[in-house]
Amino acid sequence: MAESTGTRLRKARLARGLALSDVAEATRIRPEKLAALEADDFSAFPSYAYGRGFLNIYGKHLNVDVSDQAAALEGHSAIHHKHYQYLENSPVPPLPEDAIAPRERTPSIVPLMVFGGLLLLAGVGLWLLLTAKRLGIG
Repeated sequence: MAESTGTRLRKARLARGLALSDVAEATRIRPEKLAALEADDFSAFPSYAYGRGFLNIYGKHLNVDVSDQAAALEGHSAIHHKHYQYLENSPVPPLPEDAIAPRERTPSIVPLMVFGGLLLLAGVGLWLLLTAKRLGIG
């Protein structure tokens, strides 16, 4: 029986004397994702597209032909939500209270200007009404 792609990747890495951390640093792929690729476990990725991309990067780094596995992942749809490991990770810790500075609000002058404008219009209107009554126009 032929070796799986993950087994070939692991053997190529070990033949070069590389640790997962060494490959992670060179490829910028997390060690746990590399271990998942070596185990042929694509449920560690949010979708098969991510798994295929990381697989190609890892294979290229080790000069291992991964085209057969990458092609097999080509037609797959997204993984079911219960397989998304990042949804099961621990929650983000809350920020310390001093990390978020309270926003000081400066009072706005706009409501004061609107109120003043309304008072001015009311005053002009009253003045016009009284002037019209005094002259006998209205």
